Amino acid sequence: MKRFVLSTILVLCINITNAQEKEGEYRAPVAEIRKAAVAFLEGLSPELRKNASFVMDDKERRAWSNLPATSFKREGVSFKEMSPKQRSLAHRLLQSTLSSQGYLKTSGIMHLDELLKAMAAQRRPNNTPMFGHDLYWIGIFGNPSRDKAWGWQLDGHHLALNITVVGDEVSVRPAFMGSDPARLPEGTYAGWYVQSAEDEKGRKRFDSLNEKQRAKAIIDVVAPRDVITGPTRGDQLKTPSGLPASELNAAQRRLLMSLIDEYVHNYEHNIAHIQMDRILTSGLEKIHFAWAGTEENKPYYYRIHGPSVIIEFDNHYPPGRNAGPINHIHTVFREPGNDYGEDLLRKHLLESPHHQGDK
Repeated sequence: MKRFVLSTILVLCINITNAQEKEGEYRAPVAEIRKAAVAFLEGLSPELRKNASFVMDDKERRAWSNLPATSFKREGVSFKEMSPKQRSLAHRLLQSTLSSQGYLKTSGIMHLDELLKAMAAQRRPNNTPMFGHDLYWIGIFGNPSRDKAWGWQLDGHHLALNITVVGDEVSVRPAFMGSDPARLPEGTYAGWYVQSAEDEKGRKRFDSLNEKQRAKAIIDVVAPRDVITGPTRGDQLKTPSGLPASELNAAQRRLLMSLIDEYVHNYEHNIAHIQMDRILTSGLEKIHFAWAGTEENKPYYYRIHGPSVIIEFDNHYPPGRNAGPINHIHTVFREPGNDYGEDLLRKHLLESPHHQGDK
């Protein structure tokens, strides 16, 4: 009888939890993110705080890149300028918004850049460093201690996170994550593969397709040299192409969902579920899966494109090479027409009395 009662209680708890989730009970941790941003700013010197602070509509908010620091000038405060305590506060800001998975990928990409720095120094010891953990910048847009609409950005080589907070809602797109080498071939960290799941799940998704499905999914036999919707190119893809999810069987749909999950769940649990709800509300059957690059041991690319999601993945040759190992990954995670929380900000402008003159 005791076992039956405990089982019944467990089932009821699960049902209540599921019911709450279905009713949209997910709440983004806005207070925690705000607290972390305020603590970061307050931990900076007056000069660094000024460098880190931007108005909400500053052009710097959309000025990010995957290029090294010597090829693209960033604004904000770099990790090089921060003390150990300030770096800790910066990492706390990352942790407030990312899941453990997303935080490990983010810090892993930054550490991978440190390894690139060491490899570059061996080849050209007298050159100006273009890689390294120091060369990532954080900027705060708006005033998190008082503004309803504000945001933060992390920007550096192969890594750009753009977070927008409006009231109790959070937008986390666009995001760029990349890695070179994607899988470390030698040394102490041999075998280390920061973005292995994005790669392996994508290839598994393609491998599950039958011949007829592949004919629709393949958009080119040669992979593009880079993702299409990279920095400054967010509006390049208008119409989904490839194989629609409506033509997948149940097992293939699960693989597609698992692949989308890999990008969505780089963010804190509640944020991730809110993001997934946005994607699914637009209709899973409207999402298309596309693939490019069909020759063995040559670059390959996949895309997931629907009304409220664009995910791109490209695994290509390292910069300056057209042969050899395929070991250089770029990914983007975007929301068509709503990057940088555009719909949240439009709603905010319409509903805020002090913005009525801005219409």
